[in-house]
Amino acid sequence: MILFKTEGEVNTESTLKIAIEEALKTESKKLLIASSRGYSAEKALSMVPDGIKLIVITHHVGFKEPNCDEFSADVKKRLIEAGHIVHTATHALSSVERAFRRKYGGIHAAEIVADALRLISQGFKVCVEISLMAADAGLVRCDEWVIACGGSSEGLDTAVVIRPANSSRLFDLKIGKILCMPSEYA
Repeated sequence: MILFKTEGEVNTESTLKIAIEEALKTESKKLLIASSRGYSAEKALSMVPDGIKLIVITHHVGFKEPNCDEFSADVKKRLIEAGHIVHTATHALSSVERAFRRKYGGIHAAEIVADALRLISQGFKVCVEISLMAADAGLVRCDEWVIACGGSSEGLDTAVVIRPANSSRLFDLKIGKILCMPSEYA
């Protein structure tokens, strides 16, 4: 496992190199990438070799403000033209619970799971979350190992080998290996 000394965008290229190398070893040859605006997806598109299926998971329209899709339409078009997938979905570990928390206060089960995963790293939580989202959309199977990449805000800094699960079966998800992540210990 590689531990980065800092988190964020500065690790995007290194994270993708590590993830692509591992994806080539998997039977599925699938690489999940979290991307909010398109930077990480565009970087992945420029690096991913033939034979790797790139699945970009973006957050839902209206995440920051109503009716606003933050993901670059140009990057989405280029990904699709290259035969890859872009999937826009609600976060599996916050979804409607966030609305209830904002209106009524309190904490809810999915948010507890998210916070527990953040104890490892924000990017680790994102890797789990996008794997759930991809499985819910039928983009990955729950009996295959894939590589998932997430980050701490901008860019990518975490990659894991993961066997996804549908969100209704969250606890069936399995982590095979943490490939890289930021750490204060590094």
